[in-house]
Amino acid sequence: MSPIIKTFLYGVGVFSLFTVIALILKLATNHKPVDADYFGLFTNSDLMLGVVVAVAVTFAHKRKMRLK
Repeated sequence: MSPIIKTFLYGVGVFSLFTVIALILKLATNHKPVDADYFGLFTNSDLMLGVVVAVAVTFAHKRKMRLK
């Protein structure tokens, strides 16, 4: 498999994991935003934070794999 596709899939996995953890925390604490844009649970800022986290973790993982 192409290294670009592997990196992309890793990033999508990190984003998905972040989204699931955020969803679990919102449901466990009964904290539902008033201005939720997606599924009544997520705002644009939640998803943008997920993208930033996914990019940062993917970049760190890529650098770590390159050093080995």
